[in-house]
Amino acid sequence: METTYEDFEPMCKWQREQNIDTLEVHLPGFKRQQLKVQLSSTGMLTITGERQLDETKGKKSRFRKEFPVSKDYQPNQIRAKFSGGILYLVMPKEVSTVSAAGENVTSSGSFLSSIKNMNKKIALEILIAISLAVAIGVYVKKNCQCSNNIWN
Repeated sequence: METTYEDFEPMCKWQREQNIDTLEVHLPGFKRQQLKVQLSSTGMLTITGERQLDETKGKKSRFRKEFPVSKDYQPNQIRAKFSGGILYLVMPKEVSTVSAAGENVTSSGSFLSSIKNMNKKIALEILIAISLAVAIGVYVKKNCQCSNNIWN
């Protein structure tokens, strides 16, 4: 008996909150064992499912959803839960706070990176100030013909 597939697009709904987003994928008639959720090393989240529709005719229903996971999320904290025909994908966001210097600091180990970026910014500002002072000095020396005797 040959298997035939009926592809479909499940209804999806986002619940967005300040620190966490939840994707609801509505899958009536599916069981947890018929679903697969994978997060690739490239940050692509893939959700697939397949279930038998008609046992005597070998007909199956299936779907495939893919979307890139934003860098706003903590990939190691993404969790899936299936309940009442709905697959919940819970995706915690990176928690940002503002440091005393006004820089955004994230909680996922990029604090040192923020400090390095802040130091680069300060170094660039100092370099610009020194360059400006040198340019003004050269301009004044070249364009101001001052003599020691102002009463000529």
